[in-house]
Amino acid sequence: MKYVNGLYASLVLIMLVHLIDNTLLDNKYSGIAIFISLFIFLAGTMFFINAKNHIK
Repeated sequence: MKYVNGLYASLVLIMLVHLIDNTLLDNKYSGIAIFISLFIFLAGTMFFINAKNHIK
């Protein structure tokens, strides 16, 4: 269950990064936001792989 929570947390973090970039920073740092989202996505992928391997 902790893998599902980690996967959900990574989704929330990605949305939070884009929300902050769009509202507070007026898309001035969109490249940096995408770069941060990439690393959060890779962490979420690791949670998914661990959950998939844990079920087997």
